[in-house]
Amino acid sequence: MRSAWLVCLMVVALAVTAHSQENLVFNGDFEDQSAQNPPPGWAMWGDPQWKVAVNFTRDATVAHGGKTSFRIHHPKDTQGYIVTSPEHAIRPKEGMAYSVTFWAKASAPVRTSFGFTAYESIRPFRDAPSPGVWPIDVGTEWNRYSFEVHEGLEFFAPHSRYLLLTFRATSNPSEQVTLWVDDVAVVEKPNPNGVRLIDQSTLKSEPVQHRLKPGDRLEITLDAAKVVRPVHREVAGISFHRVAGWTGVPYDRQGNYTLGPELEGAIRELHLPMTRFYGVGHESFSVEQSIDKAAELCRRLGIPLEKVVLELEEQSANRKLDPAIWSRGVKHSLTKGYGLRRWEVGNEVYSQTFNSGSPMGQAFGTPDDYVAHVKAVSTAVKAVQPEAQIGLSIAMGNLKWGNYVIKQAASFYDFVCPHFYAVWQVQGRKFEVVSLTENFRVLEEAARLQTLVNAYNPGRDVYIYDTEWGMHSCGPGGERADNVVRNGNLWGTMHRAVRMIYYAREGSLRSASSWEMLTRANSPGFAILTRDTPAKRSMIYWLYYHFNRHLGESVLEMEGTAPYYTPAAGDDRFIRPGELAGPLTPAVATLSRDGKSVYLIVANASWDRPTPCRIRMRNFAAGQAKGLALSQRGPEESGWVDREEDVVRELAINLAEDELTMTLPARSIVFVSLRQ
Repeated sequence: MRSAWLVCLMVVALAVTAHSQENLVFNGDFEDQSAQNPPPGWAMWGDPQWKVAVNFTRDATVAHGGKTSFRIHHPKDTQGYIVTSPEHAIRPKEGMAYSVTFWAKASAPVRTSFGFTAYESIRPFRDAPSPGVWPIDVGTEWNRYSFEVHEGLEFFAPHSRYLLLTFRATSNPSEQVTLWVDDVAVVEKPNPNGVRLIDQSTLKSEPVQHRLKPGDRLEITLDAAKVVRPVHREVAGISFHRVAGWTGVPYDRQGNYTLGPELEGAIRELHLPMTRFYGVGHESFSVEQSIDKAAELCRRLGIPLEKVVLELEEQSANRKLDPAIWSRGVKHSLTKGYGLRRWEVGNEVYSQTFNSGSPMGQAFGTPDDYVAHVKAVSTAVKAVQPEAQIGLSIAMGNLKWGNYVIKQAASFYDFVCPHFYAVWQVQGRKFEVVSLTENFRVLEEAARLQTLVNAYNPGRDVYIYDTEWGMHSCGPGGERADNVVRNGNLWGTMHRAVRMIYYAREGSLRSASSWEMLTRANSPGFAILTRDTPAKRSMIYWLYYHFNRHLGESVLEMEGTAPYYTPAAGDDRFIRPGELAGPLTPAVATLSRDGKSVYLIVANASWDRPTPCRIRMRNFAAGQAKGLALSQRGPEESGWVDREEDVVRELAINLAEDELTMTLPARSIVFVSLRQ
């Protein structure tokens, strides 16, 4: 019996070994003799203009093993890449790990990337979170590369159901290079890692609350006696870059104050409820001096220091700041009586995943490195300031740098900083999709994030404090978002307005500070103000100027109807028909602290449809009414304006007893103030 049992055990062991060594990649050695390009089992991916078959061929003159390899040629100023064909996708299973190995060489030393493109379905294609993308440095000799991903840690099999291996010849589109790949293998095995994350889809979160039902026009009833909640006023902040900013303001590298009266006054007039600086501990002067300068600037600008977030780490996360320096800086702040208490540990520490071609995120090679640093910094800071609030840098959509970090660092942080940038491509998309649907997607993501944070931090008040956000579309030729006009003109302004209306009304997160206060005149994408032309203001500037003047202290209950936007077939290549429908005219109504003023902010996100509006008031007798409309005519107009009246005009309002009527101009943000 003993010998029979041993034989059975050996058979099982051999079966497991054989299974674990099975290569899941079809034609991974590229020895298939077919003449088709790309070789069988592989497919060109991305924009159709870059799908040039002669750039993706078998090469019988170069091989690592066997007789042929896969030649991936990247001509200058192109963006083609290759994936395993969908019909041969890896179909992952729950609880399993996947080891990837391949050999590669290049015509010249090059930084490129390998990763997974993931889909929930392929007929039709429906994107899913990727298990990972890794930069790799390839030389002119064959070298072996290996990666391993774990279901339940980097991805969830029920969502990322199809995994396509993805190869790019270079990370730099302007570079001409040839990459050869050979002997690609993927082996499945039981997951050796004991950590399993919470699948967010299994958690219940509140859907986006629109408050208004579908109708032909905007019809709202407001009751000044029915207060829903306090207004989250901190959602209308704007972030600075650094104390010694890249534009030479507000301080230069020598620590001199350089913000002239024109710009200082303009920022003060924004009535900012909060702001954020990063890289505070890595200036050319000491951390104490840097904190002093941030505090003095906020004093000049009227920004309450208890609402300010300071991030002390190096901005590109290439160096760690010793926890002792954190402790020293916090002690200095306490000694000075500044009232600072919000400390964000790291700025986009996951930036090595950006595949930007620049060294970024080198201080934190793994999420565990960052978690260990957060714990050390949090312990050091709270030893001297127990009431301190510690912020966590996370990447949404990346399980290891998001979900995993939230889990592993639990109880050592008090707020999370997801950086909810949105709209990665704006060209060829509808204004309504960019303004509404993409925001509704972010709002759902924020609700899921808060639910996940709560699950990992039971019994604690841990909140979302988004320290950077905005519309972040690259240009049609891959231009940086900073230089894309639509990010900073009416398109980006409307996108921000809709987001802030929901943030203020629904309390989706505690605070939001968008990007960025001071830029260059030739970088209009996130423009607010510029030292180059200090008299100019951006359209986004006027949004914040009026938004902060039209937010009261309490959110009023709002009932009624609004015309809805529902994506239809053909509206958008990234949005499914019927997905994320919502009001075409989102609105928020608030009551002043003294109860004598009611404020209404409405965004009409229709590009060409004026909308009639009627507001009925209860328990509030308005004696005065004033309306303003912020808008622009063309889709490519500059976001920089010389005068407020170039984009803001008075809006005709009819006020009779307890009823107000007006017409919301197309593509406009409307601000109404009612006073008893």
